[in-house]
Amino acid sequence: MSTPAAKQPGETIVIAIAGRPNAGKSTLFNRLLRRQKAIVHDSPGVTRDENRAVLEREGRRYEIVDTGGIEEQSEAGLLAARVHTRSLATIGRADQIVYVLDGRAGLSPADVAVAARIRALGVPAIFAVNKIDRGNQEGRLIDFLELGDSDLVAVSAAHGLGIEELWTRIDESWPPPAPAGGDEVAAALDGAAAEDAATRAPSRPVPDSGEPARIALVGRPNVGKSSLLNRLVGFERSLVDATPGTTRDSIDVEIEHAGKRYVVVDTAGLRRPSRIAETIESYAASASLRALTRAEVTILVLDAKIGVTDQDLRLADLAWRRGRGLIIAVNKADLAPNLATEQCHETIAKRLPQWPPLPVLRLSALEGTGMRGLFAAIDTVIASYRRRVPTARLNDVLRAAIEAHPPPSERGRVVKIYYATQASASPPHVVLFGSQQTELPTAYVRYLTHRLREEFALVGIPLKITARQRAGRHEEPIPSAAPARPRSGAKPRTGPKAKPKPRAPVKANAKPGSGPARKAKLKPKTTPAPARARKPRAR
Repeated sequence: MSTPAAKQPGETIVIAIAGRPNAGKSTLFNRLLRRQKAIVHDSPGVTRDENRAVLEREGRRYEIVDTGGIEEQSEAGLLAARVHTRSLATIGRADQIVYVLDGRAGLSPADVAVAARIRALGVPAIFAVNKIDRGNQEGRLIDFLELGDSDLVAVSAAHGLGIEELWTRIDESWPPPAPAGGDEVAAALDGAAAEDAATRAPSRPVPDSGEPARIALVGRPNVGKSSLLNRLVGFERSLVDATPGTTRDSIDVEIEHAGKRYVVVDTAGLRRPSRIAETIESYAASASLRALTRAEVTILVLDAKIGVTDQDLRLADLAWRRGRGLIIAVNKADLAPNLATEQCHETIAKRLPQWPPLPVLRLSALEGTGMRGLFAAIDTVIASYRRRVPTARLNDVLRAAIEAHPPPSERGRVVKIYYATQASASPPHVVLFGSQQTELPTAYVRYLTHRLREEFALVGIPLKITARQRAGRHEEPIPSAAPARPRSGAKPRTGPKAKPKPRAPVKANAKPGSGPARKAKLKPKTTPAPARARKPRAR
């Protein structure tokens, strides 16, 4: 095994996990990350695109890459051959290779050929024999001694066995970094102290804090999401094929444009749940929904040849209800030159009238048209999503809106809104404090939402407004629900101050059941009415 050059603490070590299909690469990838990021299934060839994740361990920064299956006998031009070619290219760019072998299937000639190719690269490699689930199964390593005894590690990615030994082998592959000089150490300590002081000091989040904007590409299958990702990145990062459902894992890619950083997530196509038949597609849909939750802005990709469908509206409504910014990107505009942007605007406004106008763009990921407008729309929506409004300015706008249109009364009682404040950002959340005892009407909340959206130029984001009753103040009861107060000078009929009613005196020798009380209970005799003749029933 070759000895690589020393890496400085700030540098990233790229570790590529490779192997034949269904050897357990994605399972080992999730085990090293200690979280479920890659889709795992018993079917071979599940992973197609590179799945990358950054991990920090013992002062080192690792970038772990999960690659597709390597198949030497795959036919050229097929999807499996393209996955094979991309996996070999990833291995050539890696700093460390972990080649996963199937301990149950044994060593194959294809594994020996790939191992020889890896050794020719001069990259440090570790051969992890997977699926060694019990200690008495380590004898299976005898079949793999041809690859070298010092480079073999028995692991069980599904049960977490041998993972610490694998990390030990990886750490041994990299010599410790050279100690820094006295000046560098002092500078590092000063920088750490300054960073610690900045962390402890109270700060207010700034909209342009330098954090990369997280963007998720969602849509139906085969609408061009992977093509749009490749166009934004500038190279073929995700596999593109005419077959629907090519993308399965959610692919995160960090890019930079005009001095700004973005993290673009390519997701699998989402169909209606009733049309999902395969388990892998269900896992891919779950991963897409998780990526949608982690994003700040959602780009809904439409097919210009088909237009806006019911599933597109469901996905848009899902992103909106989860509090994410929304941009409509009509892809494949080169195939539908007659489709105008106004038609998409009219369709969305007709189907979802409660929404504000959304940014709708016509673009072509294949030809690269419309990319400049897409980045401009992303910057506008991100600025609105992270917007923080000063409290004084917010109350001025709110006061003007209330004067123009006061809130409706509550059971005959005037509702007063005293002040408002922005509780949080990403997305903006405004809290109103007033005298109401119930929630404000939906129509009035929508009116205030439109006024605030227009005044502060909030584009393509949901604005949440909630109303609370001002605490620490005794509010008068609603007039209709208040009990009737007695007239002035009148004595109450009930309670301790009520005047008792006089009772009639009872004679000493009176018999029980006699007297005025008994006479009052007696009813006067009445003459009964004559009986009516009954008519015979008809049989």
